[in-house]
Amino acid sequence: MARFTSLIDSLLKLLFPERCAGCAKTGQLLCAACCQRLAPYPGKPRALPGLSDVTIAYLYQSPLREAVHALKYRRRHRVAQPLGQLLGALVAEHAPRCVAVLPIPMHSTRLAERGFNQAELIARAAAADAGLPCLAQGLSRMRGTAQQAKLNARERQENMRGAFAWVAASAPPARVVLIDDVLTTGATMSACALALRAAGCTEVYGIALARSRPDLG
Repeated sequence: MARFTSLIDSLLKLLFPERCAGCAKTGQLLCAACCQRLAPYPGKPRALPGLSDVTIAYLYQSPLREAVHALKYRRRHRVAQPLGQLLGALVAEHAPRCVAVLPIPMHSTRLAERGFNQAELIARAAAADAGLPCLAQGLSRMRGTAQQAKLNARERQENMRGAFAWVAASAPPARVVLIDDVLTTGATMSACALALRAAGCTEVYGIALARSRPDLG
């Protein structure tokens, strides 16, 4: 059965070859040339409430922007695999202390509309690459919020206040890594971290795939 499945996969790849989500060339989901073009995020963002540390991997610009859009808006779920692997080493740095990876959750209404949570798909790939479990249940978005893009920094903080809670019967792990795809002011990740700390977490580390500008002010 496994050999048959492998044969089918090979046939499908032959008939429908992978296209790079960054440049559309055939061969890989995210080609080596596009990976070399990724611009590392300069420096460290300033501290966010609730988070022990925040790390951003790359600047949100071409070709990474196209790859993220392919996942989020064109529903190319498999693109989450190479995007998550880009974060694997960053997650692994916390592995000696942290015992689980958590994605930023999506509200149930938004999840029903989109059909998937891109942060969860990326987090699962990153966690697998780092050898840690991914806990997609437990941290929950309790209410819908206004679109962050339409708000300034202060309004985003207020918009996220009390929007998340830990709803699982058991307490969360003491030390965790939070994963998001694109960080803006960090209000959402901060609200998640505060909810986790209220539930018993002692250390919460945030990692985002990208951000478009080199400050959190």
